[in-house]
Amino acid sequence: MIDITNFCWNEVKYIDCMDPDKGLPSIPDKSIDLCLTDPPFGINFKGKKDYSSKREIVLYRDDHLFEWNLKWFSEMERICNGIVFTCGYKYFFDWIKYKKPNRRIVYHYKSNACGFNGYIDPILAYGKIENWARLRQVIDIPLIVYPAKLIHPTPKIYNFWYYLLNKLKPKSVIDPFLGSGTTAEVCTKLGIPWVGYEINEVYSQDINKRLKNCKKEKQQVSVGSFL
Repeated sequence: MIDITNFCWNEVKYIDCMDPDKGLPSIPDKSIDLCLTDPPFGINFKGKKDYSSKREIVLYRDDHLFEWNLKWFSEMERICNGIVFTCGYKYFFDWIKYKKPNRRIVYHYKSNACGFNGYIDPILAYGKIENWARLRQVIDIPLIVYPAKLIHPTPKIYNFWYYLLNKLKPKSVIDPFLGSGTTAEVCTKLGIPWVGYEINEVYSQDINKRLKNCKKEKQQVSVGSFL
């Protein structure tokens, strides 16, 4: 078990988050305030050495996949005070049936100015989360293209992650599926201690690019009228 007093914050661990020695099982109970993550839902979560820019769809049975999700979720319940994650519509009712969330919100982003095309994604919240009342039930997010070219096929929308963390103001954050590093970048800008896991080390290119010149903001600024 890791001594949380000597915990290495603001660090990415390029290993399976369920690694028994260095992963989630090694972190003490209730030692991190918030888990904020976007789980892979069966898309290449095992990783591979010769990874291309195209995602590989791994064919798992739905019941097997959901059982896998419950493993990391159980660890997050033990480690964190609160959990916030994207569940996807495919598994939305599976999560609701498994355990009723304390809160849930929906975010919508437009893919063009007219608003005819867009995407809606549900967010579930479990545990004790301070400042949750600051969030809207339905959040409209303007789609802003990330300025740097990333190899990750589905990076999380930066301004939505910023909205969540800026409103919730957690004391510390963990993301077991860091992906392109959105959580790490936002936490760094907001001055929130963070730790992340990413099984595909190829994404270190994205993460390093995003964190290279990333510094804590001198003062919090608005990232859009939706705030």
